[in-house]
Amino acid sequence: MVKLILSLTLIWTLSSTAEAVECWDGKGTDIKQQTLRSCNSTELCATVALQGSMLGKFSQNTSRSCLSTFFVCEGQHTFSFNIAFATMSASVHVCSTDRCNSEIIPYPGVPKKNNLQCFAFNYPFSATYDKTVQCVGTEDRCFNGTVADKKGETMHTYGCASANLCDVAPLFKVIPDWPFKFLSEPKCCGRSFCNSASSVKLNVIPLLFGLITLVVSQIHLSSSHSFTQ
Repeated sequence: MVKLILSLTLIWTLSSTAEAVECWDGKGTDIKQQTLRSCNSTELCATVALQGSMLGKFSQNTSRSCLSTFFVCEGQHTFSFNIAFATMSASVHVCSTDRCNSEIIPYPGVPKKNNLQCFAFNYPFSATYDKTVQCVGTEDRCFNGTVADKKGETMHTYGCASANLCDVAPLFKVIPDWPFKFLSEPKCCGRSFCNSASSVKLNVIPLLFGLITLVVSQIHLSSSHSFTQ
């Protein structure tokens, strides 16, 4: 415990005394359309190439910003998820010198299928998971969790995700312009179709309760009818 406290103190000291970097900030690939921003001492420069589809509509965009080292460390990273009606993947380059995020980075490309399959919703706000999705690329986890879109609408959802996305999902602003924000830590697991347990609890129990209520009411009506006769 003492070693842990000393280590955390050292990390805090180094981060609090670190010199802040200046980074490009804005959307698009053209640096001339962006501004310079002074990051705080716990942030690094980041370039994000994000691509995905929502209900069949495909889009790509690049953005630059300061990104907290609590979310992601320096280097190259790929985040990805697939919830059947929406797929998103992002290449993220994080660097530590002034204006180092000026370069144009490639989009993740078309990933290959892997050996993992997961349950998912066939459409937004569905009551039960009713589709199987094939995970691709770095998506090595099945998950279920609650997310909010940019309009603030929330939904419980299922699908595939990369392990690094599972690790940082509760921290909200992991990647600029990411269309969904996790409201709590998602439940992630590494076996095919292992993300079904919550759905069973959420959907079967109310169904059983409804059936019991219906049976009791029918018995009550039958008894009342017999008594009146």
